Amino acid sequence: MKEDTIFPTYNARHYGPKEVAKTFIWSESFGRLMQNNHSVILGARGCGKTTLMKMLTLPALYSWESKLADSFIQNIPFYAVYISTDIYWNVKNQTYGEQLESFGNWSELISKFSVTSNVFTSLCDTFLNILQYDLNDTKEEQEHELCEKLIQLWKLPKTIPKIVFVKEALIQRIDDVNQIIQNLIFNPKKQLDLPYHDFFNLSFESSIEVIIPIFERIYNLPMGEKKWALCFDELEFAPIWLQSELFKSLRSRKQYILYKLSASPILSNDLENSLSGLYRATAGNDYELIKMWALSDNQKFSKLIIESLLKKKYPEASIDNFFETNGLYSKEANSYESGSEFNSEVIQLINKDDSFKKFLEGKGIDLSNPVARNVHDKNTLFRKIKPIVYYRNFFLKEDVESRRSRKINGLLSGIEVLSEICDGNPRWLIGLTTNILKKSDEYGVDQSIQYREIYAVAKRFENVIGNIPVGDNKLTVLDVVKRIGEYFEGNLLGQQFRMDPKSTFVVDKDIEKIPINIIELIEKGVSQGAFILLDTNDDKFDFEVRGQRFKLSYLFHAIYTLPIRKYEKVSLSTCLSGVDLSIEDSRQIKLFDT
Repeated sequence: MKEDTIFPTYNARHYGPKEVAKTFIWSESFGRLMQNNHSVILGARGCGKTTLMKMLTLPALYSWESKLADSFIQNIPFYAVYISTDIYWNVKNQTYGEQLESFGNWSELISKFSVTSNVFTSLCDTFLNILQYDLNDTKEEQEHELCEKLIQLWKLPKTIPKIVFVKEALIQRIDDVNQIIQNLIFNPKKQLDLPYHDFFNLSFESSIEVIIPIFERIYNLPMGEKKWALCFDELEFAPIWLQSELFKSLRSRKQYILYKLSASPILSNDLENSLSGLYRATAGNDYELIKMWALSDNQKFSKLIIESLLKKKYPEASIDNFFETNGLYSKEANSYESGSEFNSEVIQLINKDDSFKKFLEGKGIDLSNPVARNVHDKNTLFRKIKPIVYYRNFFLKEDVESRRSRKINGLLSGIEVLSEICDGNPRWLIGLTTNILKKSDEYGVDQSIQYREIYAVAKRFENVIGNIPVGDNKLTVLDVVKRIGEYFEGNLLGQQFRMDPKSTFVVDKDIEKIPINIIELIEKGVSQGAFILLDTNDDKFDFEVRGQRFKLSYLFHAIYTLPIRKYEKVSLSTCLSGVDLSIEDSRQIKLFDT
């Protein structure tokens, strides 16, 4: 799988459960994921889904240095079998997919074999973890009996009856099948008999339902005391047949089998029919639906991450003092009074922005003393316009080039910005905070350093989004981001002061306004975190981006000089007005075409 993250060093995919546990911080999402039911966790890449899934395993829980760890170990109601999706499960999407088409349904057969084999090897890992961490007093005869059963049920060749050797035999069989595939591909003229083995008939669902009771019997585990959770991670890369099968399993399977699934925010349209109907699984009844972008504790979670990193380097430091607070986002009651920093910003903007002056006059505000007359003024007027005032006062009457080159340390620094800028994405936040701390001392970190590091991360993220493959589209995902960002920036900093500038967009339902190729770009941007879904229904899956409201990642707000706030919505077609939205003419002869 292509690595496409701005901070690959902090990618949980590259770490085992023990390493993941070293920096893990409890969150609302983890508490919900640990419940004794089916779970589906949705979110963009890097938002922490893999970390959460790996933290369900015994090696992670036993390695977690937290006061909560012992309680979680004692009370977790299931054994987690972590299964990382492999892109090679989706045989039809691989380079040799077309070459296997002449062999009928063999591609699907190989796909199912690959999935089943990986589930079996993951189950072996879980068995080993249980023996190591939970069952200290085990006998060799027990493992011998279990492995004899595994060898028989999984149709493996005779091997040493130890779990590690059973896993080796599974891996060897995967390699043998890969060699068969290569032989078929590179010897197309040979009259080869299509190989078909008994183990191709194995199904991981039915097999596990047989094996789990055997394991519990052999090791004298109380039947039904703990369930078994199959944790399928990154399902957006899995073949549709598997996604459909797993999501259907949320409705009913054996009572001792749970499914914990993770995927991108927008599910494939191909799944919509299989997840509809009278007997479909429903959130709250059959499974727990966790949407990472909609969690109420994202800002609190981000602050805990920042604090944990700060304390490791400077144990006595306070995050508010170390990173300082940002007056733009301060919630202090006196920040709206005469003589406050904000009051000074208002007075300055009155003197340079006639549209702002007229706006305040229309609201009945005394221009000689522009302060809130009552609580209503403070809550519904001044609190709302505060970020707009700061930004317009800073940037007004400067040309675009000087505006972009000028440093905005005071607007883009402070703990309020740092805890919001990554939209709750722990991978980005860990990398950003670590880089800032490298340039700090025990007394704190300068605003300019915070700004430079935030802007640097934003530019790296911009580069990642710019490299998303787009096929025949004339536009890239980044082209769409730029048009939206520039539209929002112009709306905020244009000639007319607006109390509710546009900073979110709704994807048009009309295909004439937004064609399917642009929809594909939006979907890819959502998957990578460039666009954040808003106003989502917590009880339903999302299959379409049409009609949905989005915002840009806050990292892009650093590039397009936008406050860390969500304002009014506008149609995507309005943002893209004047842009050619068609795809490339596929009939054109391209370089290297044969």
